[in-house]
Amino acid sequence: MIALAIMLAVIAAIMLALGVVPASLMRSLVISELRGSSDRPATIGILSRDSFFSYSPVVTIHDLRIEQPTWAGKGDFVQLDALSARINIFGMLMGRGGLDDIRADGLNIALVRDENGRNNWQSGLRDRKRSYPTELIVTNSQFSFKDKKRDLLLAGDIRVDPKDGFRIAASGTFLQKKADFLFVGGGHANRESGEEYPFTVALESPALDLTGEGKMDGPLNLARFTASLSARAPTLKNLDTIIEAGLFGTQPINLRARIRHEGKDWYIDKLSGMIGHSRLTAKASILKREGRTKIDATVDADQLDFDDLADDAGLARAAAQMRRIGPRVLPDTKINLSKMGPTDGKIDFDIARLASSRDSVFRTLKGSLTLDHRLITITNLVAGMKSGRLTGSLRLDHRSGAPKLSTDLVVDGVSIADLIGNDDIVTAKMRGRIKLSGSGDTIRDALEKADGKAAMVASGGSVRATAAHVLGQNLGGAIGNIIDDPKARVGLRCLVVNFRARKGVLTPGPVAVDTGVSIGRAEGNILLDGEKINLVMRGGAKGKSALHIVDPIKITGSLTAPVVSVAGLGLAQKAKKPSLGDVLTVATKSVGSALGIGKDDKQDKAFIQKPKSLDCNALVTAAMQ
Repeated sequence: MIALAIMLAVIAAIMLALGVVPASLMRSLVISELRGSSDRPATIGILSRDSFFSYSPVVTIHDLRIEQPTWAGKGDFVQLDALSARINIFGMLMGRGGLDDIRADGLNIALVRDENGRNNWQSGLRDRKRSYPTELIVTNSQFSFKDKKRDLLLAGDIRVDPKDGFRIAASGTFLQKKADFLFVGGGHANRESGEEYPFTVALESPALDLTGEGKMDGPLNLARFTASLSARAPTLKNLDTIIEAGLFGTQPINLRARIRHEGKDWYIDKLSGMIGHSRLTAKASILKREGRTKIDATVDADQLDFDDLADDAGLARAAAQMRRIGPRVLPDTKINLSKMGPTDGKIDFDIARLASSRDSVFRTLKGSLTLDHRLITITNLVAGMKSGRLTGSLRLDHRSGAPKLSTDLVVDGVSIADLIGNDDIVTAKMRGRIKLSGSGDTIRDALEKADGKAAMVASGGSVRATAAHVLGQNLGGAIGNIIDDPKARVGLRCLVVNFRARKGVLTPGPVAVDTGVSIGRAEGNILLDGEKINLVMRGGAKGKSALHIVDPIKITGSLTAPVVSVAGLGLAQKAKKPSLGDVLTVATKSVGSALGIGKDDKQDKAFIQKPKSLDCNALVTAAMQ
């Protein structure tokens, strides 16, 4: 359609010149206009006019031919058997339009675009200000469209009639699937310049069903139009193949939109519909300024499942990776912006409900994303959780070198039960601060090498008394509670989980617990590369303890599946519940230690012999800084 409109503009320029100059003297000018700025050969057969001198002559061109550029292969770009038009010289000079009764017969246009987006219609014809005749007739005409970048092949007929309007019908393939294309425009006879021109368009294929209707500011005026569109496809990426907005693979889409195009700018006044099971609405403006694309958009979702933002192939790759490396907490989301191009903008998003097939503590999400020369900042981030919320900001800098990710997130009011999945052992509300920075092509890559800190703290609450005695490695106290009152609870003065991060290794700084009856401190580390836990918790009873649990508490496994081994029971490699024999073994070692049998220095260091209460206020303040 663009090529046809430009063609009409070139023809208008030629016809104006021919109106006052003998046709035989204009051959070289006509050929130069048709060749445009390229070196493609152009030839014409006969040039004639119906009278030697007239202010409204009919000029006719026979056997017009423009070859394809060398890169597009052999053959012709344009072939035309005959083209004639009546030129009104005075009308053209006075701005009332000067071309009438344009008739084209035997037109054949072969449009080509390669894998890199280079096309043959913009490189040849000069893009003049387009003019539209009051009467245009095109008969016996065809076109072909071979777009390797879109994987789109079409061939069909072009028919133009002043009363019946434009009709472009074609068939072929899109993404290797059968496709049919249809464009229908209204009649153009007696239309004033700028008068709204109705049209409908449809591309029907198993890969994409795209339909629309709208109005242009004149026939084939693609520079200014409005339209209502609907699109259904197996993935959003198929739609992006047509509109080329840099979108990604998703679950099946069913979308509707009202759009405007004004010059180089696009406006999405409203977009709504489904991506998979996710429901969303949006609006956006996409402006072209100084060689860059500027986006201003808002996205609201009643429901969003992040799995819907990946196609079947992407989900299959993620599932295969999980089977290979196991489930992970750190997301493998790509943050490489090398293909972002000259795009800037701001997107405000608000997700009323986060849906997922996997259990998640997150329920809602909103914030603002700003993109400026491959620097992304997410501010005013608020993620609602089962209890409490996460707030803060993220920054992604890919202006040079590898992508650099940094986070500053605060957690507040989150129940420990929501985090560990057990509401009986500890009841308390947690606060936290996560300040990490690292570089890599994905979030996981960046955090696996991150520096910074990750801390969670709780002040107040309660702990099951039995667990508190085990924490203090007080076997006598634990057995006493099991016998006397297994449901008894003791106060939790504070829980401080403060890790320092260095190149993806988290070390306690400190990790400590203070209950009404015991103290516990952790040593070891967590490796974010592989999400492996290797911690040892040593404790001590605040009161007298006749029997100490000799071996410390070990926490191993992974972030997704931590394993707690108390005094050698329930080891990860055994993957079993402790038996009576295991318990008796622990008791025997503890009794032996109390009697001095088998006692050594290692056993003396297995627990804190004279624990002191923690300075909870100072530890909590330091962790949250």
